[in-house]
Amino acid sequence: MCDDAKKTDFEVPAYDAEAIETKWQAAWDAEELYKTEESPDKPKKYVLEMFPYPSGDLHMGHARNYTIGDAMARQARMRGFDVLHPMGFDAFGLPAENAAIKHNTQAGVWTHKNIEQAVKTMRRMGFSYDYDRMFNTCDPEYYKWGQWIFLKMWEKGLVYRDTSPVNWCPGCQTVLANEQVVDGKCWRCGSIPEKRPLSQWYFKITDYAQELLDDLKLLEGKWPERVRAMQANWIGRSEGAEIDFALADVDGVTPTDTKITVFTTRPDTLFGVSFFLLPPESPLAAELVAGTEHEAAFLELKAAAEKVSSVDRQGSEREKHGVFTGRYVINPVNGRPAPIWVADYVLMDYGTGAVMGVPCGDQRDFDFARKYGLEIAPIICEKDDPLYERLKDERELVVTSVDWDHAMEAEGYLVQSGQFTGMKGGKHSEAVDAIIEWLGEQGLGRKTVQFRLRDWLISRQRYWGNPIPMIHCDCCGDVPVPYEDLPVTLPENLDLGAGETLAEYAPFYETTCPKCGRPARRITDTMDTFTCSSWYYLRYCDPHNEELPFSKEAVDRWMPVDNYIGGIEHAILHLLYSRFFTKVLRDLGMIDCDEPFENLLCQGMVKDANGDTMSKSKGNVVPPSSVIEPFGADTMRLAILFIAPPEKDFNWDEEAVAGANRFIKRAWRVVWLLSQGAAAGSVSAASLDKAGKELWRTLNGMGLKCTADFDRGQFNTAISAVMEITNAASKYVNDVPVERRDAALCFAVAHAIVTMLAPICPHWAEELWHEALHQDGSVYDAAWPEFDEAAAKADEVEIAVQIKGKVRGRVTVAADASDEELEAAAKAAVAEQLAGKEIKKVIVIRGRLVNIVAV
Repeated sequence: MCDDAKKTDFEVPAYDAEAIETKWQAAWDAEELYKTEESPDKPKKYVLEMFPYPSGDLHMGHARNYTIGDAMARQARMRGFDVLHPMGFDAFGLPAENAAIKHNTQAGVWTHKNIEQAVKTMRRMGFSYDYDRMFNTCDPEYYKWGQWIFLKMWEKGLVYRDTSPVNWCPGCQTVLANEQVVDGKCWRCGSIPEKRPLSQWYFKITDYAQELLDDLKLLEGKWPERVRAMQANWIGRSEGAEIDFALADVDGVTPTDTKITVFTTRPDTLFGVSFFLLPPESPLAAELVAGTEHEAAFLELKAAAEKVSSVDRQGSEREKHGVFTGRYVINPVNGRPAPIWVADYVLMDYGTGAVMGVPCGDQRDFDFARKYGLEIAPIICEKDDPLYERLKDERELVVTSVDWDHAMEAEGYLVQSGQFTGMKGGKHSEAVDAIIEWLGEQGLGRKTVQFRLRDWLISRQRYWGNPIPMIHCDCCGDVPVPYEDLPVTLPENLDLGAGETLAEYAPFYETTCPKCGRPARRITDTMDTFTCSSWYYLRYCDPHNEELPFSKEAVDRWMPVDNYIGGIEHAILHLLYSRFFTKVLRDLGMIDCDEPFENLLCQGMVKDANGDTMSKSKGNVVPPSSVIEPFGADTMRLAILFIAPPEKDFNWDEEAVAGANRFIKRAWRVVWLLSQGAAAGSVSAASLDKAGKELWRTLNGMGLKCTADFDRGQFNTAISAVMEITNAASKYVNDVPVERRDAALCFAVAHAIVTMLAPICPHWAEELWHEALHQDGSVYDAAWPEFDEAAAKADEVEIAVQIKGKVRGRVTVAADASDEELEAAAKAAVAEQLAGKEIKKVIVIRGRLVNIVAV
């Protein structure tokens, strides 16, 4: 028999997880317990986990994400908040289309089958979602409003079509936004993208670049610093100058009226331009070499560059390749011709697409110049450089080669730089300001700001996505679909397995122009699926609205999301796009908030027992059912939250799961034992015996800790605090016979254990709430327990007594004893060891020790 039962004949009911969890899930559904309440007199709490892509059943990574959010939502409800806690599915996307092809079915059929299974698993795990608000982004009732938002953005001038080099993924057979090329590979399939010129649709996210950057300050201390830094780097604000170089005539020296503009953050290095660079994709480069002896080499370089990712092309360690065009530009500051080269490390989408080569100050330019025998003119030197003494007063370019083995990228002083020689150079230096001012006076340049961020390419040449609501008419051009004709729905009978596409399916693309009535062609591209996930959190506020995407009243009540939980892998893509959509919709007058997510928690990954990332291909995925079936959902939830802090990765540990199950059973038993003879009422601390006082102190101390840890989202330490209370309660019921236990104390402790574990182990808590504590209503309608800081303090403390730094005894004293009382008690405790010695000094550290120095 367990020690907890040795003082009573009471038989504790068995803990049957499956029966209990099935019972309460049915009861919650019948009562619609988690249907969102809207009480204006209550504060609101919007808790949201990033919704999943329905590629199959849920895995342990999903379980961790949703358990964290569920614990937050449940506790917030108990703290008196109106809680919005919805869920849905990010249901469009390439995997469904590929699966449909593989299994000879329709993408919608495959998707909804997976959604059905995922919802069953969610319900089995006991998540407190308002299922009445659930939707899938592939439902026409949802994607209609995505099309509506597209048209509003079109009217606002935030949508355009352009032909430009794009990232083409040969694996997915579609284009990728820049953000979807990760480490030089397709973010989804891992193929290396190629550059292809295509007519594509874009959102003008660059119109919001500065605000997206500035408003990261609003998220300081609320979002992980790493995420804010990643977004700031991606937006990439650079201050510098646009400088106009004149294209030289074919003689290489006579300026023409054609200007080629470059952007640089280092105009102070302008005198060191040794060559001029264009990317292989540049139409100007193709024009310059057309029909010349250089054309063949150019075409070869261009073809090779298309097979290398942008990231790899820019790599500092990669060998550079270039082709001379046979043409020159004229340097605006000194009139010297600079040869125009095409180089594969230059990208079309940086700055203006043209780059001035300054090998003395840039390592990639240095490597390129060394390889092709181009000038390396030193124009900035540190004072300890041997060249400095020789050139410090030299204004003309007299030295055009150096024996350096690398570029001089540090700050220094300008040499061979005309009237600017001697000025301090470097970013944001006096030389930068002076040269920009001079260029402006001469009409040759201007101060400007550039962003790394590029407009969001949203076109996808795939079927399973939200159709772009535009029509192309040979007479009227691109014409928006009238609002009353929305949604443009996807055909359900495409034979994807036979290679049939929207672009080839006449019943879809054949239409008439809304303007002139002539035959026209519907745009057959679909939108990037990130457009669906960029506003879904707003639809949850008003999911059944048939007149608008959402009402302003509803979003004003719930937005912004108070706690958003998801993976760090979405730091740039989803989170940046959602911030952009929020600002656009605000400017359309539809919402008032500037940022969508107030607090962001990026949960860590769940890895296998060996520390490897779980994946289906590796066969190491741990499904939730592997824990739920033997132990129950509450054990799984407890283990997930206890193993590690939510933001940390952890290795899946079967022993930790077994340990969580042992604790949940122990706490179950302790609550039942406490309930025998327990009675609700105020605890009179003064009338408690010594054992009762110790339990009361532990309850209040650990209760305060648990509450504080919940507020910080540190569930592992919150659980540890409840474990401390449970251990103290177990000792109490073992040491104190039932007839001598304080009834109010027993109820208070049992009540606290149940309510504090309720957000984590909901079925377990609901069962004990009704059957052991005999309470009415749901435990989630109960208030979160309150604790007394004063009661958490011990009446007595044990302190160590040292003699010359070594512990010689211990003594129990009043917690509020004065230094004099502590000293007296310590001396008395070690009186024998002090006999015959002279006390030189006594050091008192309250609550810990007294150190006596005696000789």
